[in-house]
Amino acid sequence: MKKFLVALSIMIFFAATGSAQPVRIARLPIIFQSTIPDEKTCSELETKIARAVHIPLNGTLQLAEYLDPKISAQTFNDIWRENKKARLADAMTELAEKIDADIIVCPVLKDFNQYVSFCGWGETILISRAEAELIVYDRRTDELIDKKNSQFHHDDYNPRGTASFLAQICFDKVIEKSGLRKKIRDIR
Repeated sequence: MKKFLVALSIMIFFAATGSAQPVRIARLPIIFQSTIPDEKTCSELETKIARAVHIPLNGTLQLAEYLDPKISAQTFNDIWRENKKARLADAMTELAEKIDADIIVCPVLKDFNQYVSFCGWGETILISRAEAELIVYDRRTDELIDKKNSQFHHDDYNPRGTASFLAQICFDKVIEKSGLRKKIRDIR
């Protein structure tokens, strides 16, 4: 009898979740507003965003439909060409309407630079900076979240002071400050 009740509960759960319309999520590729980092750094930053919007067992539960990033990016570029003076965040509502997305995730790397300086006494000084922005628009509630973070290093050379490392910290912080993971986890 217990096995029957467990099986029945599971079937009811899947039936209830399967009948709801999936949330349409558009994750834009990272927009680079300064120097484009090396391929490894770009891949690590894209992975951070992909993990933040990942829904475990979505293939089974069908809670969300992930829209094609290429189509989303092309549509965004078309909108942006029409009005270059607008802020990025201002374009999200129009983008959501045009591609019929419920949630838009737009990561931006605003600044990424690094310089190495050699002092006369044999020390190597690393000067690096990274700045990131994460724009999340939820059309269901008309909520726009726009979070920024920057990191700076001006000291002896250290792998934790590289622009790549600082950019990863920035992305971690804007993902956390925006509440993106919670918003994705709360999709039912």
